[in-house]
Amino acid sequence: MTRILHLSDLHFGTETPDTFSALERKINLLEPSLIIISGDFTQTASHNEFATARDFIATLSVPCFCVPGNHDIPGYNLFERFLAPYKRYKHYINEDIEPQLTFDHTDIIGLNTARRALPHWNWANGAISMSQRTRLMQQSKTAGAVVNRRICVMHHPIYRAEHTPLNVKVFGGHKALDTLNDAKIDLVLTGHVHHAAVDAPQRPNSTHRTIFVSASTALSSRTRTQENGFNFITLSENKIHIAIYKLRQGEFRETETHSFD
Repeated sequence: MTRILHLSDLHFGTETPDTFSALERKINLLEPSLIIISGDFTQTASHNEFATARDFIATLSVPCFCVPGNHDIPGYNLFERFLAPYKRYKHYINEDIEPQLTFDHTDIIGLNTARRALPHWNWANGAISMSQRTRLMQQSKTAGAVVNRRICVMHHPIYRAEHTPLNVKVFGGHKALDTLNDAKIDLVLTGHVHHAAVDAPQRPNSTHRTIFVSASTALSSRTRTQENGFNFITLSENKIHIAIYKLRQGEFRETETHSFD
């Protein structure tokens, strides 16, 4: 059985000590076997914020799988944004911005949806390129026979959940939905919108069902319509169980569960 803690949008620089302490306590109690962080480690991509994120990851006693978010690209240093947008992320978090990991019979693929610039007024939006979709298909085909589940991790959600507070534009997102289905991805873990949601839409003419799981902001005081929170996913051979945790009265508490065969 694999126990995955899904964190997103830590936004170090906007956290409060009480929320940070509550998260540390809950992580120790849940004892995950793997932690996945789907981007936005920082608020402004400053060196101090990245250093805090690095130190937090160093305290975790289990493997940590990470992808960057749009806030992890410098927003004010335009020289660095355009010439070396992931330099700080690579220095403090991980050299690989699109990692892949096979963990306990689960194949995990990271896609970087953040961009230094977009053909849109709001550069906080995301994109998935044709080469990324090709890579996703290739990696799914090369997975060994021992793989029971496939997970894709990205920052921007490409499936809009009900009541999501932001209308997110992801260039190439519609094509990526087909690719995820064709690659038989079981779970897509995202963040960005600070809104926890679980959806499993059925694609037309497909027998495969991909589950889309969005996480709220784990630490930031800049919440939107939901409290701080995270997701806890349990994978067994025949079932996927997803629990949503939210910060209530100073503690992260399980508020909602979803199970899929």
